[in-house]
Amino acid sequence: MEHLSYIYASFVALIVSMVCTCFIKNKSVAGFFASTLSLSSSICLFYPAIDIVIGNKLVEQTIFSLKPLINSSFLLSIDSLSALFLLIISLISFCVSLFSWKYLNAYESHSPIKFYPFLMLLFISSIGVVCIKDILFFIVFWELMTLSSWFLIVFDREKKSAIKGGLQYFIATHVATAFLILASVILYSYSNDFSFTEIKKGFSLLINTQPALAHFILFCIFIAFITKAGVLPFGFWLPNAYPQPPSSASSFFGGVMSKLAVYAILRFFVSVTPITQNNQIWGLIVAVAGTISIFVGTIAALTQDETKRLMSFHAIGQVGYMLLGIGVGIYFININPFLGTVAMVGGLFHVLNNSIYKSLLFLNAGSIFYKTKTTDLNKVEGLIKVMPLAGITALIGSLSIAGVPPFNGFVSKLLIFESSIWSAKQSEVFLLIRIVFIISGIISIFISAVTLASFLKFVNSAFMGKLPDMLEQKRKLPWSMNVPQLMLAFICLFTGLFPLIPLNIVYNAVVASTGISLPEFSSVFTGNIAGADINFCKDCLAGSWFPIFVMIPILILCVIIFSFEKYAQAPKREVQTWYGGKEHLAEEVTYRGHSFYQPFKDMVSFRIGKIQFKGFYPVNLPPIRFSLPKCFLKIFNMDEWLYYPCAKQFSKLAEKLNTIYKYITEKYIIWLIAGSIFVIVLMVYLAGGRI
Repeated sequence: MEHLSYIYASFVALIVSMVCTCFIKNKSVAGFFASTLSLSSSICLFYPAIDIVIGNKLVEQTIFSLKPLINSSFLLSIDSLSALFLLIISLISFCVSLFSWKYLNAYESHSPIKFYPFLMLLFISSIGVVCIKDILFFIVFWELMTLSSWFLIVFDREKKSAIKGGLQYFIATHVATAFLILASVILYSYSNDFSFTEIKKGFSLLINTQPALAHFILFCIFIAFITKAGVLPFGFWLPNAYPQPPSSASSFFGGVMSKLAVYAILRFFVSVTPITQNNQIWGLIVAVAGTISIFVGTIAALTQDETKRLMSFHAIGQVGYMLLGIGVGIYFININPFLGTVAMVGGLFHVLNNSIYKSLLFLNAGSIFYKTKTTDLNKVEGLIKVMPLAGITALIGSLSIAGVPPFNGFVSKLLIFESSIWSAKQSEVFLLIRIVFIISGIISIFISAVTLASFLKFVNSAFMGKLPDMLEQKRKLPWSMNVPQLMLAFICLFTGLFPLIPLNIVYNAVVASTGISLPEFSSVFTGNIAGADINFCKDCLAGSWFPIFVMIPILILCVIIFSFEKYAQAPKREVQTWYGGKEHLAEEVTYRGHSFYQPFKDMVSFRIGKIQFKGFYPVNLPPIRFSLPKCFLKIFNMDEWLYYPCAKQFSKLAEKLNTIYKYITEKYIIWLIAGSIFVIVLMVYLAGGRI
């Protein structure tokens, strides 16, 4: 119960912060208050989460029950999978709150009352989603998360794009929630209970007796969560919604909220509904959906010139990597436990890694906006000269998301690549299915190179080149914005250099989620703190990765190069750029973000009918038009048959009264005087003449 006491304290800190910031109009005071209480909440979350995930423990407590009215209980249950996500939430929520403290000053005309209460509610609901093991209360927290994030999306209501993105998000996510509610009602009708444990028992019977209905339930759950995760085509709303809120909120969206949909997929497809031969095909479906998002999302990102929109498309692509790993794991966990374990660990490890560097990159975008008031890559350059820490952390985040060793993104992608390709050796699986997994692995490898190209464009356009003179005197980044970026960049490097530590944590989360006997960690991943070996079968070494041995020679070379530059004392001079004898303004010859990879962008941009595609993503879908019978429309047109007739009659009555009042004003005054005299005489009479 000690662990749950810390969880309660975390909830209390966030609730107090949410309530108090509803009344604080000063941005600095509200930011300080929110970041301080968020730090307290994060500390309270971190201790029980790290203890549970390392010890692979389970902590449960029923807070209250709705029985006998309905078989549902507010059941807090934290296993290693929940604890892993609590670690992510605790870290990102603090970084987001601290970054927001001074960053919100960039929105001069907006009140913090429109931001901090909803941000705190988003933190609260995110914690609730991963701690609840009752589907009714899960939906309650899920909806709270959706509504609080919607208020953040429409934070800047003066922008039409914010209203449009918010509307798309609201409609898409609530349609998805309707699918989840439908699946929950059907499951309740068979299990007569909303708890995950009882639903699992009911579904185990249902998958054998009524497989068609069971697969329909899985279909509803699948649609509900991949829509929230932003998987294409159901995630069409994401590139229009994630760029709209302040970058600190976008950081939590990309780093945590979209990952909670992946958590839900893993929880429902592995824990709540048991993995059997009848439903393992959903592993293939999840993997294929992930591959489509990897390809389209990342290719579309390469065509973007606006920083946050570029990162939003990458959020779609990166979720695809997670689903590819989890999908391979779901399909093979019973066929080849070693392969299934490696794949699922790779997918979940990528969730952890992506939550770190995706949050970092959105904070980098916020730093650019704070300094320049724009996130358009065609309008910024040379920013590393005025905010070097943001530039360095942006480079680390970019290399991490691209999977460049020795950063953390490389290890998780390596596990996903190898597990997808290794499926070719499973002779008991149909050849066509093996080909699908192999193609998915090859596509994911190719797209990693596209990701690197996309973020080289981001770093080069925003931070390299000449610094415009007008930027030199603008506000500097405060420490409260630099510290979160440095923290996240350090974690990207640390988990990349010492992969066995996070792999052990993620492995415990996978074991807790499946609830079945899996190979021991020491038989799947061997090695030491310097690196790890990967085994796809017992005593079968498939690969090794020891980043320390790669990092040491790189550091030695860097020291040698720096020493030569430092002590050679070669003279340096600065001169104007020579443009072949012609005079040009610097703006005319600057290589802007739009110019990067133009031939490739032209190749993946095309038109089908009236629809224009950029990077295989439609950018101008024609509006949907349909007509209904006039008699049907008249029923809902209450203005015509109710409001307008009533308003017309009231107007006529008012005109008549006005006419009467206009022509009898004199008589009205005479009668008023006569009436007053009559009242006075009557009062004197009644008083007996004593007045």
